[in-house]
Amino acid sequence: MYLPPPTYAFIIPSLYDEIQLECRVYLPHGLLQSKSIRGAIVAHPYAPLGGCYDDPVVNFMGGELLEAGYIVGTFNFRGAGNSEGRTSWTAKPELADYASFYSFMLCYMHSLRLLLVPRLENRTTQQEINERHDVKRAPTSETIHLILGGYSYGSLIASHLPSSDVILELLKCSIEGTPSYAIIQTAERIAASILKCDDRTTKHQSTGGASKCIQPPREALDVPQINISYLIISPLLPPVNLFLTLFSTMSLDVGATLISQGRQILCPKPNHQQCLHRTLAIYGNQDTFTPVSKLRKWSDGLINTPQSQFHSVEIDGAGHFWRERGAETQARDALREWLRMVP
Repeated sequence: MYLPPPTYAFIIPSLYDEIQLECRVYLPHGLLQSKSIRGAIVAHPYAPLGGCYDDPVVNFMGGELLEAGYIVGTFNFRGAGNSEGRTSWTAKPELADYASFYSFMLCYMHSLRLLLVPRLENRTTQQEINERHDVKRAPTSETIHLILGGYSYGSLIASHLPSSDVILELLKCSIEGTPSYAIIQTAERIAASILKCDDRTTKHQSTGGASKCIQPPREALDVPQINISYLIISPLLPPVNLFLTLFSTMSLDVGATLISQGRQILCPKPNHQQCLHRTLAIYGNQDTFTPVSKLRKWSDGLINTPQSQFHSVEIDGAGHFWRERGAETQARDALREWLRMVP
């Protein structure tokens, strides 16, 4: 399966400097009957080399996630597609672009949870109610599952994202007129529109204008539990990643228009995040940007870290662009197998 036309196409402002970013959301079949909310973001490769959310790898990986029941989100970094701005030399503005869409997805998914769970509970049989209150079973409706993914440059940015607690704090501190406030409004409006459409015929275009939809309550920011995973496709390792970040320490920089007035948030080390959270890295042994020996050494180091949740799959004969015969099929299989193990 490849990604179909998006369910929603819209724009949000970047937390970095308020430039407008193109975004898309794809809803899986059966979402209105689902008892859990799962989502995934797939970020595209380097824009100056033609990367955008229409990239073939983003397309087929996003298609697999959608088929598995995930709400899939894609967006164009600054300078890609019709997103405003230009690609930076430090990747810090792009990190804020990703964090902006990360913020949207968290708010959107939890808004959906608030809207859909009461509908499901009204349809629930007494047996299902009893099962839900069984102390041995986790309340799936209380947990937001989100995969932070990316391909090539997109994986580099995804690896440096701050924790979900940081993202939620930025949202909770938002005030009217700020980018974060606009992101919340867009997420809540699009979430509310799901009650007006069937999940098989969802067509909607949003450019951030006024909406007549009833808004969900602002408890949408009080997310009870977030389960984060990482999907890393064709990772970029030194020295390539260092050139793309200008050898700088990555931080989330939010603009001076926010209440935080130009706040800078240092990001956690990627290796720590990918061991702490369930992570899948997929790479080919014919990658032209990073020698396979370096990829194997990097992967082995993370796998052998105590209590690591990192997992990798090396695809024989696959290059960085996944155009070799059988490469796409093997990458799909690797993702599908990993998704079966995600709680």
